[in-house]
Amino acid sequence: MKRRNFIQHLCPALTITQIALLSSCQNEDEPVAPATSAEEKEFQRVSALFNTDGFFQEGKNVFVNLAHKNFSKLADISGFTNVIEAGILLLKTDATNIKAFDNCCPHQGARGAWVLTNGRFKCQNHGNSYNTTETNPVGCDSNSLSGGLVRYPVTLYKTYLKVVKA
Repeated sequence: MKRRNFIQHLCPALTITQIALLSSCQNEDEPVAPATSAEEKEFQRVSALFNTDGFFQEGKNVFVNLAHKNFSKLADISGFTNVIEAGILLLKTDATNIKAFDNCCPHQGARGAWVLTNGRFKCQNHGNSYNTTETNPVGCDSNSLSGGLVRYPVTLYKTYLKVVKA
């Protein structure tokens, strides 16, 4: 093959390769495309505010970074995490849903000793168990021996979860 033909055939391939290399070397400090909704803007605003434990609390809102190692149990269905400092229990109920509950035991207000058994949270302090079906929700420290834990609404955006504590 003559040099001229070689260069004509090779140049388009090199040009495509150079464009691919240049586009993959973008600066990480470049701003992300603007959000298209108020919720996305809110998640973008708080994404830099997460503490080393993977969550950020602002008033009654708790923002959780589900990609953080402390929330790895939520990758599995029926996996749960107790965020004691934020006062919430997070439970993965199926492939796409996570529910949030008040982590305060309705019996006597304990927050740190929960196990999940047959779809019910059991407080290990006194052995009482509470449903996660939102049937007969009972409030914190109400001396209730049965019923359901209070559920909070959640919003999911990419790997972030927002819990609104009522």
